[in-house]
Amino acid sequence: VTGKVESILATQAALFAVGVGAGAVPMAAAIQWVLKDGVGHAAAIGYATVVNTRFDADARRYRFQATAGHTAADLVACTMPLAPKTVALVGLEVPSFLLLGSLSSAISSVAGVAQAVARARIMASFARQGNLADCTRAGQSQAKLMSLVGTAAGIGLSWLVGPQPAHVIGLMLPLSLVSLYSVYRSCDHIVLTSLNLQRTERVYHAALDALAAR
Repeated sequence: VTGKVESILATQAALFAVGVGAGAVPMAAAIQWVLKDGVGHAAAIGYATVVNTRFDADARRYRFQATAGHTAADLVACTMPLAPKTVALVGLEVPSFLLLGSLSSAISSVAGVAQAVARARIMASFARQGNLADCTRAGQSQAKLMSLVGTAAGIGLSWLVGPQPAHVIGLMLPLSLVSLYSVYRSCDHIVLTSLNLQRTERVYHAALDALAAR
């Protein structure tokens, strides 16, 4: 719920930064929006390539990192209205919305990949009786319900706080803490049978201690 509220507040800030509602040329705003999305897609592809097959072993870690990434992306988006209109970059005047929007989109896209693959591994751990489809159905239903609640709350809060960056960021910070704590606690209840680096070290340490005690 808090993640959806953060997303709505971040989108409001991004639209305010690009000039929607302030006389901006719609085509220029649309071009910048498409460009920053393209950067996000490229970042997601690069991230998935680098991590490669290591998602399965550390699904809980990547699930938490995904939420942290989405939170960071939303906070970056909320700072867009505070930035100057343009920034000098390699002798060129680049719109700050394009830079910050691209950074936010890249972080969000990377977090989206981590969330999707971690969720698949976590759902597989719930399917103890081979009922993966049923577990996925239940998970998706809960996610959609919370998304609806979060959307309604986000719309109401965005109307109350308005587009002022200080008000939006002030609301985002406690929401971010609640979101991160909730995901941390939920990941604490997930039991995975795969060996990651930390669990492998514990197994070897226990084995070496047992040998040393003989």
